[in-house]
Order: sequence, then C-alpha cells, then structure tokens
Amino acid sequence: MTTYRSMWAATANKRKERPVLQGRASCDVVIIGGGFTGLSTAYHLQQNGCQTIVLEKESAAFGASGRNGGEVLTGFAIPMSKIAKSKGIKTAKQMFRLSLDAVDLVEAIIHKHRIKCDFKKSGAFIAAAKPSHLESLKKEQEILQRDFNYPVKIIEKKDLETELRTSYYCGGSVDENSAHFHPLNYALGLAEAAEVLGASIYEHSEVLKIHHTANRKVVVTTDRGQVTARAVVIATNAYSGPLNRNIQKSVVPVESIMIATEPLSEELMESLIKKNRAVYDTKHLLFYFRRTADNRLAFGGSGSSYSKQDWEKRYANLHRGMLDVFPELKNVRIEYQWGGKVGFARERLPQLGQLDDGTHFAFGFAGHGAALTTMAGKLIAESIINGGDVTSPLRKESVRPFPFFSQHAKAVGIMKLYYQWLDRVSR
Repeated sequence: MTTYRSMWAATANKRKERPVLQGRASCDVVIIGGGFTGLSTAYHLQQNGCQTIVLEKESAAFGASGRNGGEVLTGFAIPMSKIAKSKGIKTAKQMFRLSLDAVDLVEAIIHKHRIKCDFKKSGAFIAAAKPSHLESLKKEQEILQRDFNYPVKIIEKKDLETELRTSYYCGGSVDENSAHFHPLNYALGLAEAAEVLGASIYEHSEVLKIHHTANRKVVVTTDRGQVTARAVVIATNAYSGPLNRNIQKSVVPVESIMIATEPLSEELMESLIKKNRAVYDTKHLLFYFRRTADNRLAFGGSGSSYSKQDWEKRYANLHRGMLDVFPELKNVRIEYQWGGKVGFARERLPQLGQLDDGTHFAFGFAGHGAALTTMAGKLIAESIINGGDVTSPLRKESVRPFPFFSQHAKAVGIMKLYYQWLDRVSR
C-alpha cells in the first residue's frame, strides 16, 4: 500500500519534542525558519558565543530540508560555464570553490557530531537525456578542467552500463566529490548540535510580525510569545510568506515530488546504480534518483506549482518515468510518495545578504541546496559576527522581486509546459 508520507519521515531517527514559544524571551540573534539554513546559522553563531533562538512555524526540517532527494552536490543549478559568462571567471571560481567547501562542511559537521544520516561520498552521475546533452556535458568538462582545474569524467553511451543499467540515457558525466545522505536525519542532527551549543529551538511558533525599534533592536512576535534580539535572520526560502514582502516576492516556490519503492535486494540495487551515486539528468523537467541505505530506489521529479487536484496524476507520471528509466521495476511496489517546495530566485542562484532594515536573508537554492544551505548559514553567521563585513560571491546588496509575482503560479505552470515541449523536441 502506498503511503502519502515522506519516506524520510518514516525512517527518521527519534525526533526530539520541542516547546512552543510562550511569553517573552531575548537573545542576540533570532532566526526565522528551522531548516538547513536556519539551523546552520544558529549552529555557527553559537560556536562564536552568540545566543540564538530559532522559531519554526511547523517542526524542524518540515519543509524542503526534510523532504528533498538527499543529493549533496557540488556546483549550482546552472552550469559553471554560464556562471562564468554572466559573472566573470574570477567570481565563478570563487563560487565553485564555495560549493566544494559546502560539501566538505556538511561532511565535517556530520563526523564531528556523529550524526547518523547515512552520508556517502560516492559521487554524482549527471545523466544525458539526449545526444546533444552529452555533447554539452563534454564542453562543460573541458571548461571545468581548463578554467577551474576540476576533473570530471565523461561516460559515453557504450559505457553507460558502468554507471547505470538503463537504455534511457545517452551517457553522462561523473563528479566524484558529490555525496548523498538522509536529509531529515542530517537536519535533526544539526538541530541537536546547535542545541548542545546553547541554541533554543521553538516549534509550532509561527512569526506574525517583525518590528525594528528606534534603539536598533528587533522584536519578533508569534501568536503566543515575543523575542527581542539584536539581529534577525529570515531563512524560510520557498516557504516564505508575507512576513517580509520583498523576500516573499523574490523567491518563487515550485513543487517537486518523490516516490520510493519497497526495499529491493542488494543485488538488484547494485545492478541498477552500480557505484551508489546520486543521479540527476539533463532534462529541463529533470529526474533525480538514488539508492537509500535500506535499498529502496528514491525517485524524484517535477510536481505541480498551482493545484493539488492533480497530485495522483503527477505521481502516476513520475512512476511511469521511473519505469522508463528502469523497466525491470515494473512489478515493484511503491511504498511512499511525497512532495515539497523548491525556492527559485530570478537568476536561479542562491541569494544571501542584508536588507536596508538590517534583516539577514538567504533563499533561492533552486533544488541544489543540500550542501549550499549549510554554507549559507555559516556565511550569515560570519556576516553578523563581523558586522556585515564579509566578502562572499553569493552576497547581494538587495533582493530582486519577480515582476507580476501574484501570477507566479500560472507563469510557472506555463513554463513547465514549455519545458515539457523542449524536452520532447530536443535531440
């Protein structure tokens, strides 16, 4: 029987019960949002002696941090060659180095605090959906080697069996420095690590209002309590509401959905994904998939951004996509299906910075945030500790709201139809 529940939630470590904020409290920094970014911000601030309070509307890692595919990837949602063209090679190199450091940071935190989250640094395979996509991957390989001194390996169609047992793809490329993990267990471990350092995390404590006072304090109000602090961080990403209109209008939430099979045999899983890599493909509406620690296939793709009425159809389409890739799984039972929101900024790159009123923010990881969000928290913490005097290639002096934001759901729906057409006609 298929369960409409996240597989990660069903297989999570024991979750700690956390209180609701009640009454008045004070701290150095109040953080809104209990996902990877918010928890990492609290963790790194506490390491430097800053007292933090995290306010989460639901429970820790309720959003994308606890629902994503668990693919801890280097780079960004768009190729480094395009970033180099738009931002210059110097900035592009800094950004790429930051992405590599982000994966290392996640690994270091996991090892330091002995977080049980099945972290495996077994690399990523980027699967070419069309012959032209493989040629693009080859060009990207040349640029990464020449300009970034970073090696990736091209896998030709004839050698695809060394990575995947499928005829669906036309080859691909291998990045050895990527990883995968149980995302919810990592988030829960990160939360506990922050608490050990002295952070306070309140769940089911939705922030209703932020007020900046004349004496340079910030007062954050929930339905049952109030926090006074020296600084505030908004780390709500795709789940941003009207709390700050500029941030809300600068990040578009797009649904992504996943399914997970029943546990499969070790032999079958090793034959399908030969080297236990995190896999994603090159389509505009891409598939991403991987093996889990209990030998399930977790398989994800595009969901609906505007309606919940067609969820059944979306999951059925995703299941068909899984069978297109691995037809031998035709008689395998799907045990879990779930979805979540991915946050996109206008340039499809992470946005970090500080608003004119002093509010710190981070959003827009575009489905590539399992590592970058932890790094974002570290960068925000450094900015607060150093009074904003931090140089980062991701830092923004202002946010860029989407035009006609109120119609973003319809616009995303139209874009998805366009991308479906591109995926069909490209060769």
